Parts: sequence; C-alpha cells; structure tokens
Amino acid sequence: MDLFTGDDDILNLESKLALLEGTPRLAVLVSLAWHLRQRHCARAKELADEATLLLARAANDDAWFRRNMARLALVHAEINWLRGELEFAEHYCYEAKHAFLEFKDLTGVGDCYFLQSSIKRDLGQITERDQCLQSAIDIYQGIGDQERLQIAIARSLHNSAMREPQRCRADIDQFQKEVPDPAPAVLAWLLSAKAIVANKIGDMGESCRMHVIAHQAAFQTGQIRQAILTATNAGDSFATLGDLDAALEWDEIALALARQNNWPGSLATALLQTGNALRLLHRYSDAREKLVESLAVQAKIPGSRTYAHTLSYLGDLALDLGSPEDALAFFQSAEEKILEHNEPVFLSDCWRGQAIALCRMGNAELAHQKIQNALQVAQDQQNLDEQIKCYRVLAELSRKSHCNLAEQINEPTLSLHFLLKAYELCSSIKDVTIPADLIEDIANSYADLGDFKNAFHYARIAAKAKESRRLIDAQNRAVALQVKHDNERHRAEAEHLRRIALSEAERAANLQESSNTLETLGLIGREITANLNAEAVFESLHRHVNDLLDASSFAISLLTHDGNALQCVFGMENGEPIPSFTTPIDHPVSSFARCARERQEFVLEREPGTQGRFIIPGTAETLSLLYTPLMIGERLLGVMSIQSIRPHVYGERERSILRTLAAYGAIALDNAYAYKQLQATLETLRETQNQLEEVSITDPLTGMRNRRFLLQNIEADVARVLRTYEDQIEAGQDEAQNDEDIVFFMVDLDHFKSVNDTYGHACGDMVLIQMRDRLARVFRESDYLIRWGGEEFLVVARSCNRRDAPTVAERIRHITSSTSFNLIDDIEIHRTCSVGYASFPFLPGQPHLLTWAQVVNFADQGLYMVKKSGRNACIGISHVEGTHSEDFYNRVMRHPQNAAEAGLIHIIKQKSATDEIDLTTISAS
Repeated sequence: MDLFTGDDDILNLESKLALLEGTPRLAVLVSLAWHLRQRHCARAKELADEATLLLARAANDDAWFRRNMARLALVHAEINWLRGELEFAEHYCYEAKHAFLEFKDLTGVGDCYFLQSSIKRDLGQITERDQCLQSAIDIYQGIGDQERLQIAIARSLHNSAMREPQRCRADIDQFQKEVPDPAPAVLAWLLSAKAIVANKIGDMGESCRMHVIAHQAAFQTGQIRQAILTATNAGDSFATLGDLDAALEWDEIALALARQNNWPGSLATALLQTGNALRLLHRYSDAREKLVESLAVQAKIPGSRTYAHTLSYLGDLALDLGSPEDALAFFQSAEEKILEHNEPVFLSDCWRGQAIALCRMGNAELAHQKIQNALQVAQDQQNLDEQIKCYRVLAELSRKSHCNLAEQINEPTLSLHFLLKAYELCSSIKDVTIPADLIEDIANSYADLGDFKNAFHYARIAAKAKESRRLIDAQNRAVALQVKHDNERHRAEAEHLRRIALSEAERAANLQESSNTLETLGLIGREITANLNAEAVFESLHRHVNDLLDASSFAISLLTHDGNALQCVFGMENGEPIPSFTTPIDHPVSSFARCARERQEFVLEREPGTQGRFIIPGTAETLSLLYTPLMIGERLLGVMSIQSIRPHVYGERERSILRTLAAYGAIALDNAYAYKQLQATLETLRETQNQLEEVSITDPLTGMRNRRFLLQNIEADVARVLRTYEDQIEAGQDEAQNDEDIVFFMVDLDHFKSVNDTYGHACGDMVLIQMRDRLARVFRESDYLIRWGGEEFLVVARSCNRRDAPTVAERIRHITSSTSFNLIDDIEIHRTCSVGYASFPFLPGQPHLLTWAQVVNFADQGLYMVKKSGRNACIGISHVEGTHSEDFYNRVMRHPQNAAEAGLIHIIKQKSATDEIDLTTISAS
C-alpha cells in the first residue's frame, strides 16, 4: 500500500468497490480509506468504520485482523491530526505503531513516524518533528521502500529550506542527481523545497513556478494539506514579485480549499497569507479580519509556527495603522512563540518590529537595545537583507534621539553612518538594485548638513536606482504574467482530467446505485411495514427519503375521520418541524388537496423568485415539489410530499422511489391504525460531535467544566470504580449494595433556539448560566458539571448508586420546568429539558466490557430518544443480568429498541405528565 497515490488509482479502487458486496469489500475498503484520508476525511472515516465492522465478522486470522485494524487506526490518527485534535491523533498513532511493531510490519511503523512528524510540527515540538521524520527515513531505507524513502527525504529538505537555504540548495542538487525522475508524490515536497530556496535567494519567478507545480503534484497525489501550503507559498512569492493580484488569487485558492476541509492548521495558514496580501493592498480592515480569524482557528494548536507568524503579521498591520502599542504586544507575543522553533532570522524580525514600535512610542533606549539584538542575530546568520533593514531602523532611531555607541563613526551624524552602512551592504549583494528611498535618505541627510556635493551625487544615484527599479518591476510583471499563463494552461489540463475522472466515477456510482436501490427498497419495505406505530412509520419514511432523495422538506397529510379535509400529521424542513395545518379536500389552490382528489402523483416546478402564496407561511421557498397519494387498493389514506430548494431534481427515478416508499408507508399506516398501537421507535444513531472545544478546562460562559476537563479526570474515577467492582466480583458480593457507580446524565434544554431567536443571544446566554445553577442545586460539588456543547450538558455523578438514577433524572427535569428563567428587563420565561442517562460500569458482572465513553453514548442515545418522542422527559438505558459478547455495544447503539426487545437492555422511560416519577421499563419478558 503506497504512502500516497494518484487520482487514477482512486478511481480504480472506487470502481472495484462498487462491484463488491459483504466481506470481499475488505480487499478494497482499507486501501481506499487510507488513500482518501486527506482527499475526503468524512468518506475515509465512513469506509474505515465499515471495514472495522466487516473485520470483526471475519476475524478468523488474528494477525491479518490486527494489521488491518492498525492501518485503520492510522487513518483515524491522520484525520484527527488534520482536524486539529492532536491528543486523539497521538493516541491513535501510538495504537497503530504498537500493533505494527508487534507484527514486525516496518512499513506501518515508518508511516506512523511520518505522521508523528506532522503532529509534532503542529504541537510546536520542532526537535521531535525532525527526530520522527529521521526515524521514518531510517526505517524506509532499511526495508528498501524507495518511494517512501524519497518522499521522506524530500520532506526533510522542505523543512530545512527555511532555516538553511544555501545548504539545502546543495542537498537538493545532490538528491536530483541520485533521483533524476522522482514520482509526483515526491515532487510535491521536492519542488516546494526548491521554491522556498528560490524565494530566499531572490529568484521570485522560479519560486512562483515551483510552488505552482508543487501544488498540482500535491493535489493530484492526495496530499491536500501540502497542496494548501504550496498555494499560500505561491501567493507569498507572487506578492514579493509585486503581482499582488496574483498573490491574492493564490491565497484565495488556498483559503477556499482550506475552508472546504476546515482543518485548523491549513485554514490558519491560508487566512494568514490572505491577510498579509490584503495588508499589502492597503485593505487594512479586511486584513485584520483574516488575521484575527487565523488566530482564533489556531486555538487548538497555539504552539505552531503559523501562530507566531500570525502574531508578527498583526504587528506589521498595527504599525501600518499607527498603533505602536498594539504592534509591540503582537511582536512580543510572536517572539515568545518563535523561540521554540529555532528560526533566528524570524526572531530578528520580531525584535526589529519591537524596535520600530518602541521608537514610535518614544522609548528610544529600549528600542536601541532591541534593534542591536536583531542586528547581531542577522550578522550571525549572515543575512544581509535583515542587516540592511536593521541599519535603516537604527538610522531612524538616531534621527529621533541621541544614542551612545561603542563603535567609531567617520560620518558627521550617526544616522548618516547607519544609512551608509546599509548602502554598503546593498552594494555588496550581486544583482540587487539598491532601494531608491535609501539613497534618497542619504542624499537628504547630506543636504541637511549643507554638503550639497554629496547630496547631488547620491540624488543622481537615486534617480538611476528608480529607473532600474522600474525596469525590474516590468521584468517581474512579465515573469508573473508568464507564470500565470503556465498556471492557467496546467489548470485547464487538470480540469480536463478531473472531468474525465468525475465521469468515470459517476458511471461506477450509477451502476452501484441501481443495484443498491432495488435491494435497499426491499429492506426498507420490510422495515416500514413491520412497524405498528404511526410515529415510527413517519420517522422511518423521513429518514429513508433523506437517504435516497433530495428533500429539504418532507410532509405527510392524512384524511380526517369525516374525509372532508387533510391533516398534516408529520412535517420536517431542514431538520426543523413544520407546524401542523388542515386543508379542506376541495381547496382550490392546495397541491395536497389536488393530489388527494386526483389520486395521482405529480411534480410541480417553480421558477426562482416566483411571486405567490405558499401553503405554509414561513417555510422555505422550494422550487421542486413532488406529491404522491397514500393508497390501500382504492382507499385513500392521505398524501405524502417531498420538496427541494433546487430546481428540476425529481425525475422518473425519484418518482419511482417515492411511489414505492408511499406504498410501503400506506400499508404500514393502515396496519398501525388497525391495531391502534402507539410505540416510540428511534432508528438513527446520533453523529458523535467531532469538533471538540479544548481551549481550557472551564467553559468561559457558564463557568462549568468542559470536555478537556472530563478527559483529564474521568480515567481516575473509572479506574477507582473498576477496582471496586473487581474486588466485589472476587469476593462474591452483591452489586446491589454498591454505592461506587458513575452515572452519566445527558441534559438538553428543549427549544433553546427559540430563546436566541426571540430574545437575542445575550438572553440565551443568561438561560444557559441559570441552567448551570439548576444543575448545581441537584448535584454535589464533587460531581462533574460539563458544558457538552450549545444547550447540552453532561453531568457525571460520582460515587452513587445506579438505582437512584431515575429519581435524580426526574429531579433535573422537574427543577428545570418548574422554575422560570429571568431575562433582561425582568422578562421571565419557562423552558423544559430532556434527560438521557446510563450507569458505569454498564454491566456489573462484566465491568470491563464497555468503556466509559461507550456508556456516555448510551446516555446520549437515551437523550436522543427523548427528543424524538416529544422532549420534557427522561429515558435511561440500563443493564440486564447475564453475560454479553463484545458485539453487545454495537447492537445496542444500532437498534436500542431491538436490543431491549431481545432482552439485552432495559429502557427506562419517565413520563412528564405529572410531578410524580412514573417509571416504565421496556424489556424482553
């Protein structure tokens, strides 16, 4: 399995996967998930999860099973790294490396080190980054994997290009002699290194060309993060070349790609470079917006090199805006961050920025100290460009204040002395045009001293420098234009190849979709018609409609008992309920009434912006509307409709699918109303929140703890509880006497969005803060109150008895619903809450079978059941005595109701009709 591969290989894998079913898909699933890890994180995770399930079913060869699981763990590690979840990334990477080492899979071990190098970079641990990459190089070299070895070496050259460009240039030349025709995955790093070196030595045209080609190579081989980086570097080189429009174009390409993937590290870099380009274009407000957003994005990775550069760019912007105090603060913060990255020239730049800010603040003494430090670093690094900048700052300082220096000067003034030193250094650099403004400053200094001969002499030199600068600018524009032309040609070729690839992928997808649709509809039909609960039928239809069709709106209207009207009994639009409405069967405008009268399906197409009255005020303006009757033989039950905000989306395929679903739905509803049973059933598993806020252990709004706190503290509690249960099992004690359980309560404020919409976000914040107080009244100080996200809270009740959980849950619900929330201007509102809960260990007889995180998922599943069944209630998931297999967790999470009916769990439902606790236990008899 290659480290990276091209788009053609991805298409081949996709085509193969489309033709496979069941266990044989494993041959392609793991490889495809691996190669999609940067191209499409969500799909890679979906494929990895499918592969995990299939591997569990086919785990007849333990070594084969664990090797594949290790590769999938590495997929998860890279996805977490890209998303800025560095702790999880390190955890998965460690798991994978341990398994690879156990089975002596050195290729896998090398890949782990390769990824760890990226993780260490984002953590700001540069020494560890280089050590991990060197370990990968050593392993690849030892096993003779030439392409992986070349990629790792090229990446090492890329890392050193910034610090030691001249030495790196020689190393690149040597590498190209040894590898004359590198693979595209290698070029993505090698050309990026060459581009950085070209930038450092002033060959901006070559730098632009190399960055553009490196970007294309990275993109085509699935190295999307590197593709974003090379695009931002191309923008930086174009900016140095003077073509700010091209610079902004490339920065926007990088930013669009970064926003599409929403990876903190990449998005921060793209925002940083875009902000700098906007600053150079004097669009200061837009520049500040992008730079501040870049800092916010990097909250999870404050140790990264990009974070320091962002602070430095904000310092430059503050100087441009005339705010030296702000500039000084930014440069000082940048200095603290960059010290970890061993970049002396950047440190010199930070000190020079501080000197300029201090000078403008009137603190000449400290400004002199800073600029002297910056100059010393620049001299130590033999960086002439930085030395010139430092001398010019010293000249400015000398004009504004007197400074005693140990060095002897031959010029009349200290300011002129520094200007001439800068001029001397500029003259020593080959093929560099001396800045005209520097020469003019020297001429003006002589003029101020009355030395008009020298003033005239340098004025003439300045005029020649300006003319030379104009010629160079013209040459640069020509180079930039040529690079842009080449780029457009390459882009056109890439677009042509992309369209071919899309066509092939679409063909394969259509074949698979046609095959899957028939099988899926049969399975769906059996599922829907097995329900005897009308609400369950509505939910099932809605879910499958969303899976199979483009439906932003979904509604079912049923005939009233007298047959004279249609009552909307279920409706959802973009995840939100549609208010119920009644339509007379003879309504002259209603499409629902028309479908019921004609008993035939039909499609309506609206033109965008068409004026007219919608059936339901306040709903979205839909452009495609499909209606179909719900029929049992010749008997009409009602009408089902789906609608989309996109035009012309319902063809014959979509009509056939909805027609089939309507037939199944009609049978199921007829059965449900015949039996007159109402059963709550929930079929979907709530997607686990991936974007974790780990800025600190305390939520800034409510003062409650957050997820980071939970991750840092829960393991100790879990270990304590497990020890207690292990001791009890060994002693043969009854678990009923145990007061050492951990109970997880998942709490969600019902209809919280309406508070923000009606009263504003400030009032919404007040409600959240008061909700914290209500929870604090229910629980002990030793319990954990967690702000889980939005209006959702997780309470971890420590050292308690699981038998008390229903009472405590009802206490939460009661205190929320019975106490008003006080808002601004003495406004009082009432809100209810929904509660789901579960206890750890979930199975007292098998305390190690489920992790605490899986038990939290059970509590979350309970909350999900409450919300789907009407909110303002409590549902707990509890254990059933007996021994269970490792597949127990997945069975419960996939179908909790089925698990309850099979006798695997109890579902404890607490009704909210009264203040008394009414417990109904649903389980197998």
